[in-house]
Amino acid sequence: MAISKTAAFRGISDCKIAAVTSDTTGGYTPGTLYDVPIKDLSVTENRENYELKHDDQVQALESVLQSADISGTIARVPMDVLNIFTGGAVTAGGSGDTETQTYGLDYDDIPGYFKLEIVSAKAYADAGDVADVHIQFKKCKIQSLDYTIEDGYASIKFSAKAIRTINDGQIKNIVFNETASEIS
Repeated sequence: MAISKTAAFRGISDCKIAAVTSDTTGGYTPGTLYDVPIKDLSVTENRENYELKHDDQVQALESVLQSADISGTIARVPMDVLNIFTGGAVTAGGSGDTETQTYGLDYDDIPGYFKLEIVSAKAYADAGDVADVHIQFKKCKIQSLDYTIEDGYASIKFSAKAIRTINDGQIKNIVFNETASEIS
């Protein structure tokens, strides 16, 4: 029997980001997944709307999904995620007790595409048959980063745009799982 098609998404249990290493008609490949402690996320779909008019009357409407605007707040950002977002570089230096990790961003660094996936392990379906819900955006590019320090802790507010993949034309996936699964 098929599981429920309606479930409540309650809280973000996990969020991972990976660079998109390949997106062609022959395949789609994300790179290494990085865990991102995300505090909140907002998504707005952007649609191109068309009207068919005849005799000053609207006869038909068409709405085509073009992209999705994603924004959120991250705490404890891994340098490797900043690298994916911005095209910067992370370099290790020193030795022994003088080791360093340095994130550097040059004016000509180019952001790449990334995959973003969130999970709610607190999904609720009336039938009790949905263990978790995954929302996946396969091809995003960063639009802006805002750094804030409040009460001694830094956070990064980001905005990104998700677009269709070349491989399958998808902008997003929402998957209900009967058995909880890890982001892959």
